[in-house]
Order: sequence, then C-alpha cells, then structure tokens
Amino acid sequence: MGLPHQPGRNPEMGVPHMSQLCLHDRILLPLIRHFCRAGLSLALYLSLLLIVLAEAHAQQMVRVPQELVQYPDLIIYNAKIVSMDDPQVNTSVGRVYQAMAVRGDRIQQLGTNSQILAYAGPRTRRFDLKGRTVVPGLIDTHNHLHDIYVGEWARKHPQEIFTYRKQFTVSGRSFAELTAGITVLLKDNAPQLKPGQWITIDLPGPKKRGIGKEYISAKHITRAQLDRMAPATPVYIESEGAFLMNTAGRDAFLKLFHVKPTDENEALALTTPQFSRALLTEIYFRPRVPLMADILEDGLNHFSALGFTTFSSHSTGFPIHDGYLMLSRQGRLPVRYAFTHRFCQMTSADIEGCFFRLGDTAGLGNDTMWNIGVTLGGLDTDPPNFCSTIEAPPEIKKLELCRTVPGTHYYDSIYTALRSRLRYVVNHVKGDKSLDIFMDIVDKVMADDPSITLDYIRSLRITSDHCGFYPRADQIPRMARLGMAFSCGASQIEDMGAYLRIYGEQYADRITPIRSMISGGLMVANEGGGNGMEAAVPTAFARYYPFITRKRSDGLTVAPQEAVDRVTLMKMSTVWAAPYLLREQQIGTLEPGKLADFVVFDKDYFTIPEREIPSVIPLMTVLGGKISVLREELAKQLGIAPEGPQLHFRFDLPARQIDLQQLLELKEEF
Repeated sequence: MGLPHQPGRNPEMGVPHMSQLCLHDRILLPLIRHFCRAGLSLALYLSLLLIVLAEAHAQQMVRVPQELVQYPDLIIYNAKIVSMDDPQVNTSVGRVYQAMAVRGDRIQQLGTNSQILAYAGPRTRRFDLKGRTVVPGLIDTHNHLHDIYVGEWARKHPQEIFTYRKQFTVSGRSFAELTAGITVLLKDNAPQLKPGQWITIDLPGPKKRGIGKEYISAKHITRAQLDRMAPATPVYIESEGAFLMNTAGRDAFLKLFHVKPTDENEALALTTPQFSRALLTEIYFRPRVPLMADILEDGLNHFSALGFTTFSSHSTGFPIHDGYLMLSRQGRLPVRYAFTHRFCQMTSADIEGCFFRLGDTAGLGNDTMWNIGVTLGGLDTDPPNFCSTIEAPPEIKKLELCRTVPGTHYYDSIYTALRSRLRYVVNHVKGDKSLDIFMDIVDKVMADDPSITLDYIRSLRITSDHCGFYPRADQIPRMARLGMAFSCGASQIEDMGAYLRIYGEQYADRITPIRSMISGGLMVANEGGGNGMEAAVPTAFARYYPFITRKRSDGLTVAPQEAVDRVTLMKMSTVWAAPYLLREQQIGTLEPGKLADFVVFDKDYFTIPEREIPSVIPLMTVLGGKISVLREELAKQLGIAPEGPQLHFRFDLPARQIDLQQLLELKEEF
C-alpha cells in the first residue's frame, strides 16, 4: 500500500509542520515548569534543551526520495462508492464509502472525504463526483464480441470479402429446381474465379420457409455432383447448419488447419465448422493481424462505454486470438479478456488427444488476458434442435440434437478433458438433458479415477452458460454438489419464452430460473450485455432488466416467481462474476489492493424507482486506474476532455427477431 501521507507532515521533504516547531509552547514551557517543581539545576535544563533542538534540526534535514513517496495518482471523492464486497445471498451491497484513492492500477485506500483527500500529493488528480454512484466495473461472463466486430467490419468492406470468396443465394420450390439453380450458378461463375477463391451458396431453410436444409441433409445433392460442376473451385453450400463441400473445398478448408484432407478427418474435424467465420479469419486476416487488433480495439472501446471492464468468450479463429494477444502485449486492451480454449475442437481431428496433451492452463495469463479453461462447440442449439426432457409431438422431438450421448465424439472428448484435470467450460447449452449427460460424465470420471475427488471437481468451478430451458428444479442440488457456476442471459426470457407457444406454458419455470438457482446454492453471473456498436445502443441494464420484471417484449410474464431484485442483479455483474472467471482476488469488488476498475453512473442505481433502472447511464469507465471512457457531460463538470465513444443510448430493447406465427405454423405442419 506504500507510505501514507500523514496529515501535518510533508512526506516529500520530511519537514515538520509549523505546529511541530513551536517548541516553546509545546515542549519548553512544560519542561521549565517540570524542572522548577523538581528543583533541578539550570545547567541540566540547558543540556536537555540542546538535545531537543538538535533533534528538531535533524528532522528538518531528512529528505525522502520522490520515488518513495506513495501519493495517489487519482482520488475520487464526494461520491457514493458501493464496494459490492458482500458476496452473500442477501440485499447487502457491502461497505459504502465517500472517496477512493488509486495508485497505479490498484485501489490504494477507501474512506471518508477527509481521510482520503489527506493522502493527496502535488500531482494527484482529484475528481469531485458530486454525490454520483460508483460501482465495480461490470463483468460480462459470456459475449462473443469479436464475432460482432469482425462481422461489422466485413459488412462495411464487401470488396475485401470478394478477394477470397463470392457469396450467392439459390432458391427453389423443389429439389430439382435447387439442383438446376446450383448447376447454372457454378457453370457461369466458377471459371471466372482466381485460384483459391471460394464460392459459397446459401439455400433458404425452414426458418426462411425454404427446403434447403432437407435438400442437403437428405443428400439430394452429393459431393460427386459438385465435383463435376466445379472440379477445381472450392464450393461450400449451407442451409440452417446443414452443409456440403466439394472435394476442392474440403481439401482447401482442412489444409488451413494442417489436417490431412480425408473423409474420416472431415467428419471429425468439422463437427461444427462455423465455415464463413473461419474463412474470413483464417484466409483474410492471417497476414493482417495488426488490422484485426485495430478492429478489436475499436469495438472493445464501444463495449467499455457500456460500463464493462471485463468479459469472457472463446476465440473462434487464430488471427482473432493473435489480435487479442497483440493488444494485451502492447497495453492496448480496453477491456480485460478471459478466454476459453476452443482450438482443439476447431482444428483437430483428434480432440481427445489434443485435450490429453494440452495440460491445465486455467488461470494462466496476465491481468488483461488469461485462460479460464477448455471447451467444445455447443452441446446443443436452439429449440427444436436442443437436447431436452421436454415433452413434445414425435415430429418435433425427432429434431432434437444431443451431441454428448455415450459413444459420441463429444462425450469421449469431454470425458478426456475432465480425466486430464482440465477445467471444462460448457459452451452454449439450451436443453436440460444436455446438462444431465454432462453431469453423468463428471460422475463417471470420479468413479473411474478415485484421485479425482468431489472436492477437486468443486475446486474447478465447472461452468455452463445461457440457462435456456434449464435447470430443472431436481437438477439444482446435483449441480450445487458439483460446485458448478452458471452464466445466464436475460435474453433467454424473450428467446426461450417464445417457444412456450409450442412446448407449453408449463415449462416456463425452466427458463433461466435465477431465484431458484441462487436459493439452491448455485453461483450465477450475468451475460449478454451488448456490444456498443448499434446506432442507438441499449444500456446494459436495459438488457438485464428482464431478470427483474421477467417480462417479454410482448408484455407476457415468464415465471414471475424467478424474478430477482436490483442488488442481486448487480452482484451477478460484479462480485459473483469474478469467481466465474477465476479472478475474485483481482476484480469484482472495490477493495484496497484490487485492480482499480470502476464505473460512475449518472443516477443512483440502488435508490431510483425500479422502472428507471434501464435508464442508468455510465458516465465514466475506469480500467486499472486509467479513464477509458468519459462522457461529455461529466467531462465538462470535471474540466477535462471527453474520452472514448460517446454512445447514443436507448432504454428499451428492440423486439427479438422471432416470428411467433412461423413457430406456430411449424407446429401445425408437424
């Protein structure tokens, strides 16, 4: 904590305050009276006086080197500083202070205005916040920001995309019409492309009222047909997750990751190809990592303007990961990044071997970028392609996708990861049965290897995200026993709530049941805080507000008994989110010694009427003691220049792009 500035002294020069030099009043007169009463000689008195004066002179001569003086670099005062240092399940926000001192990237001290201002030195910046509320920097535990930012860049630079691929859409009312359209398209375009350029074709599927997905899945077109149409040009056809490549495409794609191009390796390495994203990052950005870093930095500056100082995601693409590394090494990351290692699943035909050889890296990194474990692609997807115990007509149930049943590649890979003592991060889950199977794997690992104890499993804080149609009430005790942590999104109330029109309102209590989870002893954090790139940006609390109201955009309420209060919502975004990311000793609360990450709000989140919570705007975001975003209205008051993006905020959410009528029609079709 350094050497505190003691009131009444100048610690830089070591010179006593004037009150200390008034020896006559404070020292000499009392001594004279004492000697007189004691009857001691004047000579003895004078000798003692000389000693006192010599000591005072010696004190005046002491000088402390400037580099040893531990003045704060920044003091904020006259504020309501809410530490959030009470992690218990209650309505306590922890200790509340008036002022905070920051030295370097750490919090130096908190206290009253007079206590903290007494530490100020000649170069300390002092910000009078005039009663505004300050909280720890917000933490988003699951947000694929880089996908948004790279996608936005690609949308604005179509000419760059054309350098490596041309995109087309083919529609038809019958399989024969689709085949005819693809044949004409490839005949007209393939001969004109340069070597290495791709053709990608989108066939509208069920959600777009097309037959493309069934056309591909039922093999109404084959690789052999594509090879005859375009023998040398890489071709990729996709519809709603179903895909097909010609041989030139398969070989070119697998060679990007140094995977031997065989049919067997294709089946293993392309479990979830995320093809378009991989092509953009691996072909275009591999030689352009500095550009990738610039794109990420600009995007994260916008995210910081929402009040966030930390987020977590997996990186789907080596150039994306390299871009983050460049920013971290150069001290340019505007937001701390906790990343999940997904590269074994993305690039390897031997995921199990990759996990076995990887070694545990969870927690390794620095204060701006660190690893929190390993993951695969999603264990399932959105309804009806999720893995659930929900009852539905056979025609709908047959569309469910359970990737982790015993004997599958995913099951064996997750088992190997846990058996190799890796922290596993369950990535993208919407169905409760997926979690049943996952917990079965955890129990099997403990049974097969007695050295992997329940205490060890609990210490990993194995995580799962989204909280779509899970957990069921009977799953919560089992999850708590394993010490699992959860990242839940308020958007699920809207998204999964729409599916209740198909599956039935009796399943509403399975959609992000936050109150039941917390009451059952589960650690729950917040995800999906936005990205900051829209023309009118919803505030973070506009996105999180459905956790309080449990309302959808159509006004209907989803399991109102699972609503949480505003303090719980803030804990999910701060003190409970930090352990999820293995950084509770560094972030999540405002305490001496922790990283100085904090946000200044324009109004008091904790006392305003509940309906106004979505309108809370972050006026200043500070990362490690440095201002990353400062809005003009507060900058003017402080007498300094604004910093970072000046977002235009909105306080509600646009309606989700889920066509309820189409969902009902889907049920009727079956």
